[in-house]
Amino acid sequence: MNISLRRLRVFVAVAEALSFTRAGDALGLPRSSVSTQLRELEGVLGLRLFDRHTPCCG
Repeated sequence: MNISLRRLRVFVAVAEALSFTRAGDALGLPRSSVSTQLRELEGVLGLRLFDRHTPCCG
């Protein structure tokens, strides 16, 4: 099991910010990197940590 400190920091940032984009801004990472780190953490743990959805406009 490879749970890195970086992945845990990304997880905490997303949980606190309630947004992948805002978490990435806080960590100085692009949203795609935040998403990748969480996907890899979810793969290691074998479970989904966050429900992902894009807010709809209108």
